Amino acid sequence: MTTLYTATDNVRLDTLTVALQPIMDLRTGRVHGFEALLRGPDGSDVHPKALLRRARKEHWLLELEARAQGLALLAAERFLQGNEILFLNVDSHIPPLRSRYPHLAIEVDETTSTPPELLQRLQQDHFSVYLDNYGEQHGNIESILNLRPRGLKLSGELVRGIADDRRRFAIARSMIQVARDLGMELIAKGIETGEDLCAARRAGFTYGQGHYLSRPKLVPNRRRIAATATLLRGAVIETVTSARHRIGPLPTPVDETL
Repeated sequence: MTTLYTATDNVRLDTLTVALQPIMDLRTGRVHGFEALLRGPDGSDVHPKALLRRARKEHWLLELEARAQGLALLAAERFLQGNEILFLNVDSHIPPLRSRYPHLAIEVDETTSTPPELLQRLQQDHFSVYLDNYGEQHGNIESILNLRPRGLKLSGELVRGIADDRRRFAIARSMIQVARDLGMELIAKGIETGEDLCAARRAGFTYGQGHYLSRPKLVPNRRRIAATATLLRGAVIETVTSARHRIGPLPTPVDETL
């Protein structure tokens, strides 16, 4: 078993966990699915992105991904309900086609160079593929043309602050129209405030994800999710013009911590 050394402790792969963060329908409050997010053990300073970078550099990314995906599939079996989709990040390791959880979507990060042979295998195996963090760097149109993904997850860098930035809002509106014309889902990441939630809904996003809706949890907080669903069904959307002054903060659902 590979041992990972951090500044404060030794962390083994068998101590890693995954947290689940809901992706919600911003109109109805329905849970569309959950993204599985890699987490270090309690009390450690392991950062998932740094962990992935090191695994890629030291050539044990395949082992790390297999571990994370196995944990995610187990969590989906235990905690997901009905047709809720498990969104699973893939860099180099593809889960078995006949996985234990049938409602599975694969996220490929738009900011990393995914091997062409892996993309080809995903297409051949008929996975639902989403481009993650779209727009964080270049928003490469070629990746949409070549991969023909089921959907895009618009980068949190573009979504955060959308309520106060006309340019971000205009970009979001244009991406929503492109997604509709191509038959793709578009998910707004990084919804951190009530103002940005209002703006995302006004722009036309159907799905959203972010700490304002619910933080990642090892076990989904269904009470918090239900409260957020009630909020979404009752939220009043105002015209997004000088949103900082015109849209007051929405009631914050019950506080929670990771």
